[in-house]
Amino acid sequence: MLHRSVTRLKQNKMADSTSSNNKLQGKVAIITGGASGMGEATAREFAAHGARAIVIADVQDEKGQNAAVSIGSNVCTYVHCDVSDEEQVKNLVESTVKAYGRLDIMFSNAGVGRSTHACDQTVLDMDLSAYDKLMAVNARGVAACVKHAARAMVEGRVRGSIVCTASIGASVGSEKLVDYVMSKHAVLGLVRCASLKLGAYGIRVNCVSPGPVGTPLLKDILGNENDEEVDKVIEPNYTLKGGVVRPKNVADAVVFLASEDSQFVTGHNLAMDGGFLRLQGKVAIITGGASGMGEATARQFAAHGARAIVIADVQDEMGQKVAASIGTNICTYIHCDVRDEEQVKNMVDSTVKAHGSLDIMFSNAGMGRATLTCDQTALDMDMSAYDEIMDVNARGMAACVKHAAKAMVEGHVKGSIICTASIGASIGTENFADYVMSKHAVLGLVRCVSLKLGAYGIRVNCVSPGAVGTPLLKEMLWYENEEEDKKVESYYYLKAGVLRPKNVADAVVFLASEEAEFITGHNLAVDGGYKA
Repeated sequence: MLHRSVTRLKQNKMADSTSSNNKLQGKVAIITGGASGMGEATAREFAAHGARAIVIADVQDEKGQNAAVSIGSNVCTYVHCDVSDEEQVKNLVESTVKAYGRLDIMFSNAGVGRSTHACDQTVLDMDLSAYDKLMAVNARGVAACVKHAARAMVEGRVRGSIVCTASIGASVGSEKLVDYVMSKHAVLGLVRCASLKLGAYGIRVNCVSPGPVGTPLLKDILGNENDEEVDKVIEPNYTLKGGVVRPKNVADAVVFLASEDSQFVTGHNLAMDGGFLRLQGKVAIITGGASGMGEATARQFAAHGARAIVIADVQDEMGQKVAASIGTNICTYIHCDVRDEEQVKNMVDSTVKAHGSLDIMFSNAGMGRATLTCDQTALDMDMSAYDEIMDVNARGMAACVKHAAKAMVEGHVKGSIICTASIGASIGTENFADYVMSKHAVLGLVRCVSLKLGAYGIRVNCVSPGAVGTPLLKEMLWYENEEEDKKVESYYYLKAGVLRPKNVADAVVFLASEEAEFITGHNLAVDGGYKA
């Protein structure tokens, strides 16, 4: 009997590991620009995560064929495709669907840089013929890929994922590289528009915006083929210290956006400028961990191999039950009111004393309307209610970040700090004025602290969920009946059901893990393309 129980436990663990490492099991994917650089790295990651079929599309025939063979011709094939020719893109998509029955993932990654079309020109000396050639690939070609992939998904009733390669050039300006920057801004605009249209079909559309990555394209732009010299040029551009972004880092982010881990992420620009058990051996604190998103994240941290998880909350009975259900060998509960800095300090100190280090702080404790009537407008704001909500949502968050950061710096830990913000961190509302102010403050905190802590290799990010069916949301909207989920679902452009705590927890696991190694100062919206 004992032998059978142990065997069953091992089988369950193996199944959990397999599902964690096979995020794309059975999926059919196209990767344009897949013969080298980030495209090739992503093709290899897709295969490692169980994709059934990967079609590499490129104009570099020899490289593409070699990449397909090295990945395995049983799962990977190469197709010549110049994305500036829409007919070739259409044929690429149609042949893929004909061969494999469907299309689940389009990674539109093909792009060109300087040496091909001299895109280092300024606005004063812009050669519009060079502009035309560059835009034909970087913008028009991406639009063609999105168009035909989306049509195939809609016709096949596939709730797929479309991921486009943008760039840090999609959100900053530059004296030179004007047409390149314009093309990447255009990609971001396309993603934002397409995500709204395709959300009704359950199709997610996002982009990744890498910083400088030592790919053939960047070497073209820099006019330098020497890897070490290119690295020396790249590294000073990062606030986050600890090496340079590699194609594999970008590929990890694309896997996240292509998988069910990002089920409610759409219209998002995942900036990257700064395994199977992704948190193996990590020590984590989760404030507000007794229920809702905090509880879901604690369970996901445990599933991903965290060595120790400390749940901190003021809901003692609930917190103790959650810790017991996860397993007291890895999960403990601590009473902590984040409004009291001394309690926060003691929580962090006791965690480091018990477990030797602190790798992850998920600062998630927050409050909403039912407790403090935070539905007030700016005209009738009760400042005592304002003080209470800011004490938890902003001041408490700052205390958690402060003491977690001190512990990481003193322990020489290149850790991850994640704060729960909200869609309220990037929009305004007539009501909930103090709640919205508190979440804007969290975003400001993250942006500032990420700059300071980057020198120590510590990443600081936030997640901004849309309407999630947590106890906090039910308090704020005054509902308990599951029928009200339909009302919540109407807030999303993306039709994929109702956003659940597990969906947010998946995003937090990503930000906590090495897969987000070069993501810092970022606000990851998990909002289903929220209708503001």
